[in-house]
Amino acid sequence: MSYIGLAIEAHKSVFAQAHDLVQRVLHPEQPRRAPVQQRACAPDQIAFHSAMLANSLPCPRTAALFNCAGRALDGVRSLQGAADARRYLGDAAVYPLLFVPACGDGGAETFSAISYEKSSDAAVLGNGALIALADLVQLIELPCARGYLLQELTSPHRHGGLRVTVAMSAHGPHILRAAWKQAGMDADIPAPLWKATSRLVLAGAALFPTLKTQHWDIALCGRGPLAMGMSAADAQPA
Repeated sequence: MSYIGLAIEAHKSVFAQAHDLVQRVLHPEQPRRAPVQQRACAPDQIAFHSAMLANSLPCPRTAALFNCAGRALDGVRSLQGAADARRYLGDAAVYPLLFVPACGDGGAETFSAISYEKSSDAAVLGNGALIALADLVQLIELPCARGYLLQELTSPHRHGGLRVTVAMSAHGPHILRAAWKQAGMDADIPAPLWKATSRLVLAGAALFPTLKTQHWDIALCGRGPLAMGMSAADAQPA
């Protein structure tokens, strides 16, 4: 190749490099974003109890739903608005009740009401305090609860209930640990109660295979263990 030819090729090379540089400056490549890990969310209380009932797993009876627009449980009354709730809660026959927020991630509290006093138009809470029925309805209207389930209030075992942690693996669920929920209680779990509880928890955990770590709240009462609810840790990366 002649000297002139070499000079032309060198010029093309420099021009090409300059062109590439300009293109990189004007049109930078967008960095690839790392994939966002999706959070595996535990079901809300309505979905949870629907799953328990559909699979004949023992859970507390739900007497009514309040402020759960578009949601339902088979055979469960839906209370439409404050006036409907006041009429319902003004019937002493519906007590005792456990009020459970439909979604537990909004800061709303679970609480109980033992009875209704017609003379004062007030309910007696689980701690013995009186609350006017109007205030009780206002309490369950809180938006953060996203509705309330009004459930039967079970008679607790003398040691209270259990918190059971389950891990999911390729072979199915297995129990990691269990403890009494009552603070300071470290007594052994009676074998008959534990056998029934473990059967319930393992059968229930299998219904939510994408939730890698599950924490089950189990009430122990006269008719055996009842599944009260379940919370879950974030999903493990696939």
